[in-house]
Amino acid sequence: MARKVAIVTGIPGVGKTTVCKETEALAAQEGIKLKVLNFGDVMVEIMERSGRPLHRDRLRKMDISSQKVIQAQAAAKLAKAIESADEHVIIDTHMIIRTGTGYLPGLPKHVLDVLKPDFLVLIETDPEEIAARRTKDLAAGERLRDVRVMEELKEELEFSRMVASACSVLTGAPVVIIKNPTGGQKEAAKALLELFRG
Repeated sequence: MARKVAIVTGIPGVGKTTVCKETEALAAQEGIKLKVLNFGDVMVEIMERSGRPLHRDRLRKMDISSQKVIQAQAAAKLAKAIESADEHVIIDTHMIIRTGTGYLPGLPKHVLDVLKPDFLVLIETDPEEIAARRTKDLAAGERLRDVRVMEELKEELEFSRMVASACSVLTGAPVVIIKNPTGGQKEAAKALLELFRG
C-alpha cells in the first residue's frame, strides 16, 4: 500500500473534525488502514508539556510569534508520526487562523515542506449553517467559538480557498472541496475516504 497523506481543513464550525472521525470509522469498517492526527491537539500537548496549559480555542489568541513557534514544533512532531505510520494519514487542521491582527496561515511553507501532503481538502458548508453550529457550540459550552456575521464567514471561506490554492502551488497537491451540509457528514466522509482508495 502506498501511504497517502491528506491535510483536511475547514473554518471553525464547518464540521471538519466530525467528518474526519466519521471517515476514520468508515475506513475501519472497510478494512482500510487510516488514522487521523489533529494538529491542534499536538499544539495543546506541546503547550501542556512546556508548563503553559491552554484551551485549544485560545491558541489563536496567543501572540503570532509564539503561535509560529508552537506550529513549527507541532509540524515536526506530526511529520515523525507520518514517517512511522503504516497506514494512510489525515491531518485535521485549519487552512487559516483568524487572529486578533489578521489571518495567519495554518499551513505555511515550512509546515507543508515537512508534512508533504498528497491532497489538500477543504470541508465547506453554507455560512448560515456555520453560524448556527457556532452558536450551538457556544450554548453547549463545548467550544469557545467566535460568532461572526455572514459577511465575515463568507470572507473566511473565500480566504481559505485562496490559501488552499497557494498551498497547492507550493506542494503540487490537488485541492479537493467536500461539502458538509447539516446531516451530511456520512456522505462527506465517504467522499473523503475515496481519496485513499487505489
